[in-house]
Amino acid sequence: MSLFVKGIVSPFRALRIVREHPGLKRFFVVPFFINMLIIVGVCYVSAAHLFPWVQGLLPQGDAWYWTALRYVVAPLFFVLLGLAIMLFYSILGNIIMAPFNDPLSAKVERLLGGDSFDEPITVRGVVADMLRIAKSVAAMLALYLVYIIAIMFLNIIPLIGSPLYSLLSILGMGFFLGFQFFDFPLDRRKLGFRKKLGVVWGHKAMTIGLGLGFFALSLVPVFGFLGLNLGTVAATALFVEHIRPEMNAR
Repeated sequence: MSLFVKGIVSPFRALRIVREHPGLKRFFVVPFFINMLIIVGVCYVSAAHLFPWVQGLLPQGDAWYWTALRYVVAPLFFVLLGLAIMLFYSILGNIIMAPFNDPLSAKVERLLGGDSFDEPITVRGVVADMLRIAKSVAAMLALYLVYIIAIMFLNIIPLIGSPLYSLLSILGMGFFLGFQFFDFPLDRRKLGFRKKLGVVWGHKAMTIGLGLGFFALSLVPVFGFLGLNLGTVAATALFVEHIRPEMNAR
């Protein structure tokens, strides 16, 4: 099984890890309801405001060429909007969930034979976790926006430009989403952002797969509310299996 495929299926395999270790379930109770509120809120804002706004941007007119253009442009617009919504949800969710997912990741690593990180949960620690994740996400988001702007010029290439841009946008989103989950075990090693990025980039196929797997899981009813938590479990398992041995061998 390729690392890309391993990454895609890892959020679903995380369900088995949780089932085999019942003690992990306590990390999912409160996040389930928080996640549900976040998803409902994001969906409401998208349906009530974002989608009507995008529809207003589409070419207007009754002529056949305007109709044809709408059929071509509309899918691309809504794909990009869907990606933006998923990114916003993951960013907001990971920041809010940091106090739950950080200890969850540490627990999973210990259960799977990794290093042990036992830190007491304090108010200061909770705030520090949220600020740390927010800082890391902001740096990665800035890098992702530079990437999106750079590949935007592909749209001027006739025929293949827009499909290629859409494909690279999806792959970039997958990498961004996957990176957020690997941030937990990497941050416990006190790595700076550049070193984290270097480690994850060295496993980019697996990281993209993880991000796309998380995206797919988020669309599944009920289980989607646990997507951020299962993504954390999945990334930690992949880290213990593939990344940690390489880091220890250096």
